[in-house]
Amino acid sequence: MYVFPLVVCCPANPPVVYRVSWLRAKARYLRWVEEFRLVEYEMQWTVNWFRWKEMQWRQRLRDIEDEERPPGLDCYCHKQMVLWSSLAEQAQTKFSAQLGRPVFW
Repeated sequence: MYVFPLVVCCPANPPVVYRVSWLRAKARYLRWVEEFRLVEYEMQWTVNWFRWKEMQWRQRLRDIEDEERPPGLDCYCHKQMVLWSSLAEQAQTKFSAQLGRPVFW
């Protein structure tokens, strides 16, 4: 916020008047409010993307019949599901701590 002292000429003890650039201060405030809202959405999108990747690996495992499944695919799919689930949980925990409320949509 910009504050400019403006001295008014009076014979004895001139009062100091401050002129504030309200439009600049308001514009800066609104930019920060918008930026904060966007960061909240990005936090939610990150958690949702991690959850989507977990579900994608779960679906890949379901789509292949047991007979057609290569030997290491079960292990790899489960490893990927645990990885993406873990990332989602960690992100949700840390983002919720930063926001002071749960990150849900």
